[in-house]
Amino acid sequence: MPRTARQNIRAWYATHPKTYCPVVGQAICPFRGCENPAIRDDPRCNIELKMAQAGERPAKMDELQGWIYDLRDSPDGRCWILNFGYNRALLDDFRQMIPASARRFDPETREWWVAKEYASVLRTLFANFDHFSNARYQWLKARRE
Repeated sequence: MPRTARQNIRAWYATHPKTYCPVVGQAICPFRGCENPAIRDDPRCNIELKMAQAGERPAKMDELQGWIYDLRDSPDGRCWILNFGYNRALLDDFRQMIPASARRFDPETREWWVAKEYASVLRTLFANFDHFSNARYQWLKARRE
């Protein structure tokens, strides 16, 4: 069982997909940013938000619903960018319910870009979509103040 923040972060990343770091602008992280105080102190760092969401994941999940590890707006504000764990059944449903023209996968960051018009589908597919989007809004609001 991890005891320090550093051990908690390492444990979290060992059990979750690679995720985007808004500070360095790429998938985590060639600079070991979560262990680097300069990067962690940057107001764009959202590791606490991600760790809080990961900590709220129930021990047993419904196999038909997934769990989002990271969610953010695209730079143009038209898409949700999301990162979630691999589950073949969930991925099949994801691809069936969201047309190819409204989604794309970025293999470098291992994230999906989904048009915001499909938020209701994401809400159906992911147990924490609303919770994560609300938590992200609160996090962004606190950072602005």
